[in-house]
Amino acid sequence: MLRISKTPIELKALIISLIMLLINGSAYAGLVTEKEVRFYGDAPAYKGLSIVFECVSNYIIPLSSPIITMPINDEGHFDLSFALEEPAYIFADLGRFRASIYIEPGKEYELVFPPFEARSDAERLNPHFSFEEVALGIANPESRDLNRNIIEFDAEFDYLHAQNAIRLFTNSDTALAAKLEQELDKKYSYSHPIFEQHKTLSFLRLRQTASRQQNRDIIAELGSLPVQLMPAYWKLFNSLFKGFYPYGFKDSIQTAISGQVSNHASFDSIVDIAMGDTLFRKRELTELVILNGLYEAFYHKTVPENTILAVLQNAALTSSTPLSKAMAHDMYAKTSMLRPGSEAPGFSLFNSKRREKSLSDYRGKFVYLNFIHTENYACQKDMLILEQFYKSMRRELEIVTIVMDEDFEAMENFTETNAYKWDFLHFGSYPQLIELYNLQALPSYYLINPEGALSLSPAPAPEENFRERFAEQYQSFRIRDLRKNPPKEKSIFR
Repeated sequence: MLRISKTPIELKALIISLIMLLINGSAYAGLVTEKEVRFYGDAPAYKGLSIVFECVSNYIIPLSSPIITMPINDEGHFDLSFALEEPAYIFADLGRFRASIYIEPGKEYELVFPPFEARSDAERLNPHFSFEEVALGIANPESRDLNRNIIEFDAEFDYLHAQNAIRLFTNSDTALAAKLEQELDKKYSYSHPIFEQHKTLSFLRLRQTASRQQNRDIIAELGSLPVQLMPAYWKLFNSLFKGFYPYGFKDSIQTAISGQVSNHASFDSIVDIAMGDTLFRKRELTELVILNGLYEAFYHKTVPENTILAVLQNAALTSSTPLSKAMAHDMYAKTSMLRPGSEAPGFSLFNSKRREKSLSDYRGKFVYLNFIHTENYACQKDMLILEQFYKSMRRELEIVTIVMDEDFEAMENFTETNAYKWDFLHFGSYPQLIELYNLQALPSYYLINPEGALSLSPAPAPEENFRERFAEQYQSFRIRDLRKNPPKEKSIFR
């Protein structure tokens, strides 16, 4: 009998995944085209909500992109068809759960959602909150096989890998790795291209454990496979290439790469040098390894930030494949985000009068942007100082407060009770602001200049030296603006 060693949370998530996946249901007789997918079913606990399905577009950062939004009506029913060109791994955040599923064109899925458990305010505002990972349930049997086989294979693979990890690693027991691989391959013989790739990548992880981190042979095998936007590929990629750049390359190659990066050489020339290492024969994989290394170096501060930004910016234009270009673009945006001088992340939110306001509406004036929770004492205290700023500085400075309370009514009550005159906006229609502005604590402050660029990031709190810092930024901007746009009237002094 298979025993699975899991933590209580992991075990709970696994049980929910298996129960939902094995629920019996009848197939719907509707039709979809070969390039469409249909989701349908009933989820009373989610009635009135819209479920956003996303796919991971960048596993290095990581970053996801929404692909569809599925409304659930007031009776809890949903039925949605959408275009899909090729199989995809997607997920949806459902309260405290992150539910995932592989989908294929031409198939219909009667979905079964996990029990709804709402996140608390503290969990929603915690940038390090970890969702419980579960599989999205599939009630109709004819669409269930791929996901069921992956879940069952992973459960046994993870158990055997954990049980034998010490022996595999300590003894470099490649024979044991081969034996486990053979047993699993024979037991899980489901024929499907995605499942076969999933098994192959998992077996490479098994061999990696037995290689005692001598990974060049494993990297060579990975290099023979196509790059895939699937979890198994990137779990292996991140394991192999964490800390790889530049010291994983041969000595002569790593020296040359470091020199090229320091000299702000083109991304193409850096990749050309890296491919001088016989380990790297495919350009796309080599580009991704270099991008991953530069991204790590940025946060480890082993290479000057401006140097990395210059190379990433060039990579976003010149990489050889759409995937490499997109990843380089994402990395440049992430590493340059919130740097003084960069464009402030935009938004459109509703104010306390339920009118939509965008950041662009405030162009032409400095904006003191702040994020608060109405029940937080430090936030309440700062509002008293901001009220003084509003009265004395409103000609030069717009104050914009974004309220992070879950309920819109909490913001309405707060502004009505205190009669504040500046704009209060509710974050609810755009929760991505938490990540875009890297909110680690409340209150948080940013100063945005009249052109929409970040001037102070982060900005001092009102009770700190904000007045002095703002005066410096205001004067500097005015001088720069006068140089760019000198007055047309002639002076008697020139």
